[in-house]
Amino acid sequence: MAAVGAFVALDHFGGSERFADLPGGADVRLVGHFTPPQIEKLAALPEAAAVECDDTLYDVEITTLRMSLSQSTVLTALRSPGLQRAALVQGRDPGGDGELLAVDGRGLRLGERVTLTRGPSGLAATVVGVVARPSGQPDAVALLPAGAVAKLENAPCGELAVQLRRPSAATAFQRGAKGVLGGDPAVTYDESLRGHV
Repeated sequence: MAAVGAFVALDHFGGSERFADLPGGADVRLVGHFTPPQIEKLAALPEAAAVECDDTLYDVEITTLRMSLSQSTVLTALRSPGLQRAALVQGRDPGGDGELLAVDGRGLRLGERVTLTRGPSGLAATVVGVVARPSGQPDAVALLPAGAVAKLENAPCGELAVQLRRPSAATAFQRGAKGVLGGDPAVTYDESLRGHV
């Protein structure tokens, strides 16, 4: 929802640009309903350094053999180094949808098997890494790959984090994104772009 340069767009609520302190290195956060092919096309735009689904799930039940954490917040584990909002402190990044990152100090242990449930959807995963508390969501308990988040959410991607190659690429990215999506999604820009947009 943050963009760099002269990226001028109206959000779905009819307002003009909105600014916020976006987590990680995101320049733009887009909100809507994004299919995997749309995400791939946005990521292929020459102005984009990284485009990833970045949904946040609330009210997730996380169960292990030794405990149960209800109403937990789960974030998408972003792959792009420039978008990551939590530093790995132990273990490794997830290699697939059956692996997750635990947030340090929230009770999950490296190597532990967990079951995550949200409404009628559920999945099993293994903790393969531990991260520091994430920026923007200090109460998060775990981070899952985008595919696992989509399974728990049972819906297409609702939010995208975008990192641009340079601030001057914002206007061209906006035009390209509009072409890919067929219209302007709701957009928020990082505070660092105030005065550029």
